[in-house]
Amino acid sequence: MIASDDGSRSLLLVVNRRLTALSFHIREYFWVDMKKINEIYRYKTEEYSQGATNKFNIYPEQIPSWLVDWIPEKGGYLIGNLQPAHMDFWFFSLGNLWAITSSLTIPRQAEEILNLMEKKWEDFIWNIPLKICYPAYFAGLSYHNGGPWPTLLWQFTLACIKMGRPELAHKAVSVAEKRLSNDQWPEYYDT
Repeated sequence: MIASDDGSRSLLLVVNRRLTALSFHIREYFWVDMKKINEIYRYKTEEYSQGATNKFNIYPEQIPSWLVDWIPEKGGYLIGNLQPAHMDFWFFSLGNLWAITSSLTIPRQAEEILNLMEKKWEDFIWNIPLKICYPAYFAGLSYHNGGPWPTLLWQFTLACIKMGRPELAHKAVSVAEKRLSNDQWPEYYDT
């Protein structure tokens, strides 16, 4: 959105450098798959140095019990939040889908996000696509607490098309077609 001219070149250079650093940070530190989970289990805690493997002092005990059984071998996702000594392991559909469409993820990560969503179809699509997060925060399947938001279908479709997997989007849309018009096109479902 910034026109490239003599007055904006230095600004564009700084912005591009910052975006490169930010992209690396998100791809490296917010990504969770079985390999990363195994690394976290071996982390030493209370390491404070430039060479520390556990840069955020994450305690292995923070890995929720559901995660190891839930995440498939060829699947992964970007977690919702990372801060010193704490990782939020919730899967947020909107953030992960936009990461794919905006190329924030590398192609392997984008493919693994879609693999995860396909392998855990019941957790995301259920009988009303598409759940906003997994697992639910508080009251399951209500508003932003893991409830289905059909409006996310277009981001899901866009991500699937970008990654050459339109059949996955078609499968989700066909589930939605059975309910949406009868339910008068709700923005979200609150069960």
